[in-house]
Amino acid sequence: RAIELDLLVEAIWRQYQYDFRSYARASLERRLDRALAHFQLSSLSQLQHVVLHDPAALNVLLSFLTIQVSEMFRDPAYFAALRRDVVPHLRTWPSLKVWVAGVANGEEFYSLAILFREEGLEDRTLFYCTDINRAALVRAEAGIYPMDRIAGFTANYQAAGGKRSLADYYTAGFGAARFDPTLRRRAVFADHNLASDEVFSEVQLVSSRNV
Repeated sequence: RAIELDLLVEAIWRQYQYDFRSYARASLERRLDRALAHFQLSSLSQLQHVVLHDPAALNVLLSFLTIQVSEMFRDPAYFAALRRDVVPHLRTWPSLKVWVAGVANGEEFYSLAILFREEGLEDRTLFYCTDINRAALVRAEAGIYPMDRIAGFTANYQAAGGKRSLADYYTAGFGAARFDPTLRRRAVFADHNLASDEVFSEVQLVSSRNV
């Protein structure tokens, strides 16, 4: 099995330039076991064959190999410090570019978008939201989250120094909250691999807290 795992990650690297060769072995095996169950396969060699011959299967596999769990205003003290110490410095630029690297399902981006709106920086800011996982990018752009997560988001927002009610930024229905589409009117969502792709722009702020 160790040989199969080595061959699989090497094949993914050579074919698609996604590098999992240095990932923690135990974690990688657990994630690949879940992927095998999903694909209904019995060996990593079979998974390698599927992934090499079906690029769509790679996108599914990436959802197992990359961590997409986050929450809005996670670690509120960070966002409070951002408001207090970083925003005054950002105000000195006439225009801003913010790179959310590893945007996952979008929680980090919407947190920043709300903060920038409340601090009067939204109209001068362009957000680059990138991730290795295309399925995650779709979810991030949609900005829809289960309602059972909103209480935690709200507590974080308040602790981070939010100036309004978080409910002002979403509409609720059918067990989910959809965040205001205007929050992403100045956002670009794009596939980007931090391990192999180059920096694409000069930016004033980089947020890579999910990586």
